[in-house]
Amino acid sequence: MAQTIAAKSPGAEIICHDPTTGEEIGRAPLFMPEEVAHAVARAREAQAAWAAMSFRERGRVILNARQIVLKELEEIAFLISLETGKPVSEAISLELTPSLDLMQYFARKTANLLSPRRISVGQYWTMGRSSYEIYKPLGVVGVISPWNFPWATPLDEVVMALMAGNAVVLKPSELTPLSGLKIKEVLAQAGLPDGVLEVVTGDGSTGAALVGAGVNKIMFTGSVATGKRVAEAAAKYLIPVVLELGGKDPMVVLDDANVENAARAAVWGAFANCGQSCSSVERCYVHESIAELFIAQVVKETRRLHQGPGTDKTTDVGSMSSERQLRIVERHVNQAIDNGAVALTGGERLREVTGPFYPPTVLTNVNHTYGRDARGDLWTGAANHEFPD
Repeated sequence: MAQTIAAKSPGAEIICHDPTTGEEIGRAPLFMPEEVAHAVARAREAQAAWAAMSFRERGRVILNARQIVLKELEEIAFLISLETGKPVSEAISLELTPSLDLMQYFARKTANLLSPRRISVGQYWTMGRSSYEIYKPLGVVGVISPWNFPWATPLDEVVMALMAGNAVVLKPSELTPLSGLKIKEVLAQAGLPDGVLEVVTGDGSTGAALVGAGVNKIMFTGSVATGKRVAEAAAKYLIPVVLELGGKDPMVVLDDANVENAARAAVWGAFANCGQSCSSVERCYVHESIAELFIAQVVKETRRLHQGPGTDKTTDVGSMSSERQLRIVERHVNQAIDNGAVALTGGERLREVTGPFYPPTVLTNVNHTYGRDARGDLWTGAANHEFPD
């Protein structure tokens, strides 16, 4: 986790901690609103020259960055693990590998994806008329990214915005600012001109300042509650917004399923990234004819998981990203148990170790209605998707 020190004034910093041990791993500046405005101004000044470059030239920068990421893969994965608590192997498989693929795709395909397209005008063509769809850069795109995927989520959005000819101002989560700063470092080494990517580290007030600083579009990933505030703030300036918010995702298992494979999929989908994902499996609805077998297999697979520090090679499930997230999970699990649920694995935080460790938990007999008849659903997971401001 991370916290700010001193008052909110120029020169203030965010202290970044390893959530597993609580040890300090680095510091990042806490940007004030006026500093955010200056960053947006720098990005706007740099954007025109960047937009004037060809897709091939922009793609070359992205591919150069991709080579740097490949070269520093283990170092970056270790940094992600330190900031989030997730296993290093998971940082590679769920963050770095997908981003490497995306970088290559958009570096090579954007020219075709954004090429002018002729649109039919029906019989008006007989009058010599024609119509085309032409894509042009918006200007400066603001990206407000979450702590659960501090590398993949912002980098993917940054790459797409850059390839379209925009400049970007990235505001990473206050829990994971070092990953955001590393993204800027990599792209700068790859030849991205100064100002085309600005990174403003800070808390919720920094994100609010970014929305009000005159950007041309906002990309936000986070909670529904914060997403609503972002949308409301952007509406004042008629800024287009893309919101990727939380979820409570179900998995449906039918009676013809391969039970062993389905159970493994459920366990992976539930506990990857300690369950802290907007697409993780949090509820399972299983056909009654295979329910007992499926539950037994899920419990078996869950008990095989080794939980520990993300930097240990033997770790399957790391710590949660913050004490706040652990308390949310505790509240949800306790509420479920108080209303009739039964914990087949886990069910309470690990007291014998330091850090926000919550064991992989499988609940049955979960009552969705809290007060009506229990439905006997299977619930898995160790996190709720609420994001800090």
